[in-house]
Amino acid sequence: MKNPLLFLFTVLLFASACADKTKSNAESTRLKHEKYGIDSMLSDRSLLLYVKTPGKTKLTEVKKGDRFPEQIEASYNVLKNKKGQVVYIAEIPFSPKDDWFIAYKHYFDENGKLFAFQRQNNFFKSECTKGAALENLTVFYDTNFRVLDSIYTLTDSNKKKLEPGSCKFPFNFPYSVPKSFDEYKNLQGINSF
Repeated sequence: MKNPLLFLFTVLLFASACADKTKSNAESTRLKHEKYGIDSMLSDRSLLLYVKTPGKTKLTEVKKGDRFPEQIEASYNVLKNKKGQVVYIAEIPFSPKDDWFIAYKHYFDENGKLFAFQRQNNFFKSECTKGAALENLTVFYDTNFRVLDSIYTLTDSNKKKLEPGSCKFPFNFPYSVPKSFDEYKNLQGINSF
């Protein structure tokens, strides 16, 4: 070997990259388990329900037995942990014609940082299937809000895989992903939780 220093540097660089990837995979796996843990706690009894109505900035809490307001722009399903911290918010805009369903699901750690975001978009008029197309994107973030992992699926109502290039996405509305619970509240103009 002509340059043993170059060889050693290359080996060390490769080992470092492998170690970083292993650490990243372990963190991604941990966050997937944390998300699953939150998902397993979701029920009618555990969630707080709020709705946004036209012309109002403050959300209205809907308690069990309460009637929903007549006009709704969006609903918010909120889960708090035992310490009273918000760990999950599912924001679900209202579809006036029921030709789409979108849920923006935010998962927060105990420090209020977003560690996972899931967007579910179920819609008709896709032109790639007769029924509904079901789009699902889940992204996992590290504590510096760098993407660790993401999972994307696009299927029909029977779970048959669809090709994104063959589908139209008539109900792809712009959205943003906040880095933290505080940023989410500021973006939405919400203080109700």
